[in-house]
Amino acid sequence: MNKSIIILLVVFSFSISAASAQEGTKLSGTVNVEVNGLSCPFCAYGLEKNLKSIPNIEKISIDVEEAFVTLIIKEGQFVFEKDIKKKVKDAGFTAGDIKEITNE
Repeated sequence: MNKSIIILLVVFSFSISAASAQEGTKLSGTVNVEVNGLSCPFCAYGLEKNLKSIPNIEKISIDVEEAFVTLIIKEGQFVFEKDIKKKVKDAGFTAGDIKEITNE
């Protein structure tokens, strides 16, 4: 019986770890995203349109010259890094570094 309980606990802990890994990294506050291939205002418009479809994003600022996007996430909310990467890819670009900016 003790062996069965241990096996159940091990299986349960693996399933929790797998579920957490699928969700990915949660980001909040201000997030900077490098965007490889971003070079013109028309491209930026398409990218902005895709990023706006992610829930909990309050504001999007795109710097075409520096090829990065700043996202402001609604207070108390978060977005998943994988969702940002997918929307950038759907717009025809590749996401580089994605960093949460903290106010210290």
